[in-house]
Amino acid sequence: MLLLYDGTAESQAALTRCTQLSLALKSHVDVVCVVDPDSANATCAGMLSQLAYTYLEDLARRTLATAVAQLMQHGVTAHGYLTFGRKADAISHHAASSPPGMVVVGHRPKTGLVRWWGERPIYVDLAERLPGCTIVTVTLPAE
Repeated sequence: MLLLYDGTAESQAALTRCTQLSLALKSHVDVVCVVDPDSANATCAGMLSQLAYTYLEDLARRTLATAVAQLMQHGVTAHGYLTFGRKADAISHHAASSPPGMVVVGHRPKTGLVRWWGERPIYVDLAERLPGCTIVTVTLPAE
């Protein structure tokens, strides 16, 4: 089982669901935290410094350690992986080396113009890239 985790409320909900599924299925969990410096750089108009990159990496490592610790507290065997790049690319790459039967992701539906102009949800990309893999999407209500 693979969990995409970034510390947001959506991924917290996905972590809870993943814990339940892992215990029920007696499955280990690979927790993947993705640092996407390109997206962060784009939001900063290309002015993201080395210090900011280091901060993003440190934050991701702490977030990943927290998720793995929470899973282990519930008796789930978990391993953490920190990757860099776009989320769908990073998850697909990780799945190629260790194919999961199930991927758990958190999702918050977008509203308004963001729904039309924003990126597609990660679960859509994963469903296309990981044929035969079950994608569990844990949805939080839109704000």
